[in-house]
Amino acid sequence: MDAMMDVPRYNNSVCEGEIVYRSKDECLSATKLGLNMHGIAGFSPGDDVIPAAYRWPVELSPKVDYEDYETSVPVVDMAELYPNEARRGLDDVAEVAKKRIMAEMLKAAETWGVFQIVNHGVAAELMERLQAQAHKFFSLPMELKNEISVNKVSTASVLLGYGFKVRGGSLTQSTWSEGLYLSAGDVSFLKDSANKLYSKDCDKEAFVSTVLEYEAAVNQCSLQVLHLLAEGLGIDPAHFDRYLNKDVTIQRWNYYPPCPEPDRTLGLLEHTDAGLLAAVHLGDVGGLQVQRDGKWFAVRPEKNGFAIIVGDMLEMMTRGRFHSVPHRAVVNKSKPRLSIGSFLFLNQTMEVVSPTDLPVPAAEEEPDTRPEYRPFTFAELLAHKLSTQPLRTFEFFKVQHKSLVPTS
Repeated sequence: MDAMMDVPRYNNSVCEGEIVYRSKDECLSATKLGLNMHGIAGFSPGDDVIPAAYRWPVELSPKVDYEDYETSVPVVDMAELYPNEARRGLDDVAEVAKKRIMAEMLKAAETWGVFQIVNHGVAAELMERLQAQAHKFFSLPMELKNEISVNKVSTASVLLGYGFKVRGGSLTQSTWSEGLYLSAGDVSFLKDSANKLYSKDCDKEAFVSTVLEYEAAVNQCSLQVLHLLAEGLGIDPAHFDRYLNKDVTIQRWNYYPPCPEPDRTLGLLEHTDAGLLAAVHLGDVGGLQVQRDGKWFAVRPEKNGFAIIVGDMLEMMTRGRFHSVPHRAVVNKSKPRLSIGSFLFLNQTMEVVSPTDLPVPAAEEEPDTRPEYRPFTFAELLAHKLSTQPLRTFEFFKVQHKSLVPTS
């Protein structure tokens, strides 16, 4: 595949050299077929054995197939939050629908730590356009992708660029994937990246404008979910907003090539997310797996849906009401997979204090109201997660209180 070939388009707004296809499906299919294995070092298409660097210990290798959908992760349909003309203005109907949706989200966040949302207000056409941009990026040769490598473009406070992979403590194995972090709210960063990656103005403009448009829509959706969860807890819907840095938004693009030995490697290491929540577009191929009660479950992608994943900060801030779910990515032999995660970014320097005044479900006893965690900043948590503890990192800051129960 030519390094600078144009991504096929499916509308009439094309620049010289682009290919026009008859439908979105035909466009996306053609783009996907052009993907390569550039990001897997020491491996060529047709090899039957994966390189040693990607071979994980047997005890960490996946035992659940990427399409083994034994149990369904909760799916929340948000359509009734966007009433059609016939129902517009019926406040009582809208309020009942809102309470139902809120209750479904609350239960899923408490019991699973993850749920999928559909009919969420983000246009399917926009999601497809961003997928096309991601496919195009991962199809570029390594020398171009490395122009925006993590080592070159990351800042002191924000992890950016191509190639970063979280490792688990002393483990040195690589994951069967490529990744790109984008600061989606930073226009100058996006423009600079586009200039390094592409030669044609139309390609540069499409990259920047699509990322910005997508992130604006997904951030609005993510905030709505966060507000519904807060309201479901019985607190101010905007309770968590004070911790957000609304000038910084992060996208993570992950590409997982087909793998001849999918049971001996991982696409993404088991981890929990650092922030409040993530909205992940899973594409149309399975691969995300979540852990519940010590067992792994494959997540069936919902068409044009998002997986909402509770992060470390949200579990800590809800005193354990919500569950920061361990999750990972597995790969398969024949189907390339793309996922796009969007993260509500927290203020790095604002001190996070463990809450003591959250309402308690009626069925529970009155809790110990002493702070569960020492005050810390998001920057501290993120540094610890990236260097040492990718799983439930907030527990590092837990305070060990003496028991309130008197001993004889």
